[in-house]
Amino acid sequence: MNQSLKTLLKLAVAGAAMGVLVGCATKASSDTMQSELDEVRAMAEAAMDEASTAMITAEGAETLASGAQDTANENSEKIDRMFERSMYK
Repeated sequence: MNQSLKTLLKLAVAGAAMGVLVGCATKASSDTMQSELDEVRAMAEAAMDEASTAMITAEGAETLASGAQDTANENSEKIDRMFERSMYK
């Protein structure tokens, strides 16, 4: 009986130690997960900022391209008129 009481006591101490270790590991894991989540959130925000900047740049490029196309169309019309005038002479 004495031997089984010692074994039971050892098991109880080992179980309590495991409980403490698991609790600490869970806490450490939770802190690690939170820091990783914060890092991912920061990366996502940086990506959104870059995407916003790219969108503004693209809109500016589209405006410039539209202006260039308008100028090219005007020049094409002028050349056509000049060619037609030269054909009548």
